[in-house]
Amino acid sequence: MTFDSSQVATAETMEIAVVARAKTFLLEIQDEEGVRRVPITRTPVVVGKGRGADLVIHDPTVSSRHCEIVAADGGVHVKDLGSRNGTFVGGARLRDGWSWIGEGTILLVGQTTIACLGAPEDEEDDLGAPLPGIAGASAAMCRLATQVRRLASLSAPVLIRGESGVGKELIARALHSEGRRRAAPFIALNAATIPRDLVETELFGHERGAFTGAVNKRLGTFAEAEGGTLFLDEIADLAFDAQPKLLRALDGYEVRGVGAAGSGRRTDVRIVTATHMPLFARVQEGAFRNDLYHRLEVFVLEVPPLRERRGDVLPIARALLEKMGLEYGPRDLEPNAVAELAAHHWPGNVRELHATLMRAAVAAKARHCRAIDAAAVNRALRRSVIGPASGLSPERARDLLAEHENNVSAAARAARLPRTTFRKLLARAGVTVEP
Repeated sequence: MTFDSSQVATAETMEIAVVARAKTFLLEIQDEEGVRRVPITRTPVVVGKGRGADLVIHDPTVSSRHCEIVAADGGVHVKDLGSRNGTFVGGARLRDGWSWIGEGTILLVGQTTIACLGAPEDEEDDLGAPLPGIAGASAAMCRLATQVRRLASLSAPVLIRGESGVGKELIARALHSEGRRRAAPFIALNAATIPRDLVETELFGHERGAFTGAVNKRLGTFAEAEGGTLFLDEIADLAFDAQPKLLRALDGYEVRGVGAAGSGRRTDVRIVTATHMPLFARVQEGAFRNDLYHRLEVFVLEVPPLRERRGDVLPIARALLEKMGLEYGPRDLEPNAVAELAAHHWPGNVRELHATLMRAAVAAKARHCRAIDAAAVNRALRRSVIGPASGLSPERARDLLAEHENNVSAAARAARLPRTTFRKLLARAGVTVEP
């Protein structure tokens, strides 16, 4: 199989590119056999499931000779070879001839996603095995898995940052299950949902009769998590007057329940916190203590949004559909449906993907159909209104502003939000715009 460079570039351009280009590209493939990364050079590679393929994909929906891929012109070129289920880029099916794709693009062949990545400058790319129970084995998530395993055996606090819906609690649970505290309790508490006057009793407990309604003694989450991990989600929303008490507990001092007499007790609890907003911005606003901030962010884990690891969309979708199977019945995704899912921006991340699949699964059940096609996915996506209810994060608002060249009105219209609401999201992302 030969690659006709005249179809994509002039001979002069190709000559310049050969001299100037030293970059190697990687194809990150997630198929039924797992994940692997294969370098792509200027030697064309045939992708397929047959023995005649240079790069074998373990997927029954892939043709024996599905497509051809080669590195050229600072990117990667791909050509469909008349495959049965097609080759898709960004939701569009490739037709005749070569198509150029850049770094970060997702190809779909059959029901297998192939991410085009730039080879790391450092030869030693720190990619660990995926974390158990977390779908998706993209390079970004494998690097995160390595970081999680390095921190799992420690007792120091960890702050997990990421947009709403990315799965921060799953990472917190992985920190717990991969470490020496795995046999002890993992207790999760959402700081944003605790009434201001009950924060102290939620954390440290109370004695019977300590206040009106305290008919029984309560231990509190610190005591419940003894020897294990206490996960405090949405830590940025913790009531300000409760923050000194949390700081005291983190510094190893004794804690005492509300209404308790005498001395308190020391706790052996690892604290893991999470936030979807820039925590230091809350410090600058005066809503979060600077000393507590520095105590919590000893180690920081960043969970990438789904749009930055779209190769994980299909594995996550399959895992979600499997969980939904008992309620909605078995569901399969047609290749064109997978292409639509991979092309979507996912402002609400995995939470939005879950909601979309539920709507598509219900629609398929109503039609007595097991397969979910592209039309069902599109209908489900159209019902996702971009806004606070569907998970528009401050970070995504900031990105929308940049995409609309800092025009707040245009970005707010794109988000389908009032300008004042959009400005509030920008403020939470640490972006100040003039009225």
